Amino acid sequence: MSLLFDPGFVILREDQSTKLFNIILVMSQVFGGMAVLLVTIWMSKYESGFAWNENPDKEFNYHPTFMIMGMVFLFGESILVYRVFRNERKKFSKTLHVVLHSVVLVFMLTALKAVFDYHNLHKDAEGNPAPIVNLVSLHSWIGLSVVIFFCIQYAVGFITYFFPGMPIPIRQLVMPFHQMFGVLIFIFVSITVAMGISERAAWKHTCWTKEGQMCGQQAVSSFVGVFTFLYMVCVLILVLNPRWKRQPLPEEEGLHHLTSSHSMSD
Repeated sequence: MSLLFDPGFVILREDQSTKLFNIILVMSQVFGGMAVLLVTIWMSKYESGFAWNENPDKEFNYHPTFMIMGMVFLFGESILVYRVFRNERKKFSKTLHVVLHSVVLVFMLTALKAVFDYHNLHKDAEGNPAPIVNLVSLHSWIGLSVVIFFCIQYAVGFITYFFPGMPIPIRQLVMPFHQMFGVLIFIFVSITVAMGISERAAWKHTCWTKEGQMCGQQAVSSFVGVFTFLYMVCVLILVLNPRWKRQPLPEEEGLHHLTSSHSMSD
C-alpha cells in the first residue's frame, strides 16, 4: 500500500496520470452532487419540507441537508482546491480554501441550531411542549466532537496561514498536522453522516421498522450514505496521491527562500 503513495513509484506517464486525476475528479463531483440532491429530495419530499423554529419538525430537516451540503460536499471541495488549482498562484488557492471553509462553518452552525431547536421546541401530538433530551446518542457525541475539532482546525488554520499569519517556520511546523487533522475530520464527518442516517431511519422509516419492507424513503436515505462514502473515497484518493500534490511555482520558491533567510537572520 505504501508504494501507491510513494512519489518515486511511477506506473503511469504524466499524461495518463493527469487523465486519471480528471476522471476521479469528475466522479467525485457526480457522487458529491448526488449526495446533495438526494438529501434535498429526502427532506423535501419524504420529510414534508422546511421551516424555521415555528415548526421544529420541519426545521430539523435543515440539519441533514446543510450538513451534507456543508460538512461533506463543500468541506471536500475546500480540500480539493489545492489539487484542482495546483498550477495557480497559492494566494488564489488559499483564499478559495478559506472562503469555502467559512461557508462550511455557516452551514454547520445553522444545521446545529436546527437540531437543537427541534429537540428543545418539540411538541407532542396535542401541541404541548415535549422537549427531547439533547446529546444522548452516539451520533450526537461523535458529531459534536467533529464540530469542535473542525472549529479548532478552522481557527488555527485561519490564524496561522491567513490572518494575521504566522512566520514561515511556524507555518512549516503546523502544516503536516493541519493537513492530517483536516483529512481525519473529513473521514469522521462521513462516519457521522452514516450514523445519523441510520438513526433517523430507525426513528422515522416505519416501512422497514414496522412493515419490514423497502420503501422510497429508505432507499433515498441509504443512497445519500452511499454517495457520501463514494465522494469521501474519491477526495481521499485525489488528496493522498503525491503526484497530484501542489508544487510551489518558481516565483514562490524564490520568495520562500528569501523569507526563510530573512527570518533566520532576525
